[in-house]
Amino acid sequence: MPAPQVVADPSVAICHRWLAIDAEQRRLQLEWGTLEGRLMTKHNWYQLSPNQRAAIPEGARLAEIDARLDVLEIEGHALLKAMRPKPAKSIEAVVANLSVAARLIFVEDHPEAHGLITRAARDLAAFSGGK
Repeated sequence: MPAPQVVADPSVAICHRWLAIDAEQRRLQLEWGTLEGRLMTKHNWYQLSPNQRAAIPEGARLAEIDARLDVLEIEGHALLKAMRPKPAKSIEAVVANLSVAARLIFVEDHPEAHGLITRAARDLAAFSGGK
């Protein structure tokens, strides 16, 4: 098993952590949507009282997801704030920043901008030897 990659630039580590949070948020949002749909279809979820909702095990998972998403949102915002004032000190940091920017700009809303950003990140990574 290869050794984990050591990240020398703290701003790269911040970007990588933000990207991990973003990936977890997206996964949880998909799970939440699937679960909510099932609860609405099988249990008429939004017509149930809090006590009735508490009796359904899937409802507890919905609450867990909500709580985790709240924590991730706070951490993600703090990381974005930490990224802003710091200039990049390496090509790797520029690539990491562009990767974050690509996740912040939805391809459906701005396909041209998203494409330019993702291509720039790929190009810079290629020029720098994939780092």
